Amino acid sequence: MDTAAKYNLKVLLDVHAVKDSQNGFDNSGKALDMIWTDDTHFKHWSVLNASWMGTWDGEKYTSINEENIEFAIDTVKGLMNKWGFHEALYALEPVNEPWWNSDLPTLKSFYKTTRNIVRNINPKIIFVFHDSFLSNAETWNDLFNDNDMENVVLDTHKYLAWNAALSTIGSYCDTYGSTMFNADIQNIKYPIWVGEWSLATDVCAMWLGGFNDANSPAQFPCQKVQCPYTYMKHYGTDFNRNDPNPLGPFAIDGESNDYSTITQGMCLTDSSTFSDDDVKTLGDCTSSILDQTVSGQFLWNFRNELEPRWSYIEAYDNGWLNAYQNHYQKEKVTE
Repeated sequence: MDTAAKYNLKVLLDVHAVKDSQNGFDNSGKALDMIWTDDTHFKHWSVLNASWMGTWDGEKYTSINEENIEFAIDTVKGLMNKWGFHEALYALEPVNEPWWNSDLPTLKSFYKTTRNIVRNINPKIIFVFHDSFLSNAETWNDLFNDNDMENVVLDTHKYLAWNAALSTIGSYCDTYGSTMFNADIQNIKYPIWVGEWSLATDVCAMWLGGFNDANSPAQFPCQKVQCPYTYMKHYGTDFNRNDPNPLGPFAIDGESNDYSTITQGMCLTDSSTFSDDDVKTLGDCTSSILDQTVSGQFLWNFRNELEPRWSYIEAYDNGWLNAYQNHYQKEKVTE
């Protein structure tokens, strides 16, 4: 937070993990559930679970875990008490990507409670709530009254990486445009932020769906690169890089899944189907579409070892990010 303040950056503090997982993804801190079918094979995506809210029976929540919900509420209190008046803090999001099967009355109650916490501690901080992958006005316009929307923003995450393969970057731009201009989104009454989007057009990224657990085949041929060596000089160990067999254990959901495994020391990375110039075009058109349709956007900007199109380094190297930043700097100077 201090570093952000030093460089005049605003921070959206987004809680990515809550107790017992809000979505069952590994990016929530815990991948739920997992069933071992034998010593080297497991299931995850076909038995996906998210226990934060309570007991999920595969179709609905049969009970609500009030203790877990209260723990998450206390977390928001703690964050606001510690950082609520820090000069870098701009917004707070109480839970990242609650899954599409969330019990909506419980989730909406949680949002209302945490919004009150943020407002009571520092009403200048923007309260951001994720759409639970349900990007439509019908689901969310009743969350807060029309006269009670100050400093409230809806967050939606829009990636192209899981879309069906398209032959041209222009087609991807058209797809993104039709998504963002759709009435379901445009009729949402709150300001909207696209809290995550990236330059990826495939799911080649190593372990994108979880450890050895890709949940779908890649749309294009994936490139292979030398897997990184350990950076833990005194403690790290390496694996047999000459082994011709994929390194397990393996996910198996319906059929054997080796989409995202290591073979002979080689790891998968982004497809080379589209050139850097194509990727720059994708960045230009996506940011332009978002400028027209929403109030804020966040390029997924983690620095990756292997996957440049999920990394801010790619955006910087191909010139798109520089042009984007210069555009907004000029606007700022003009204002």
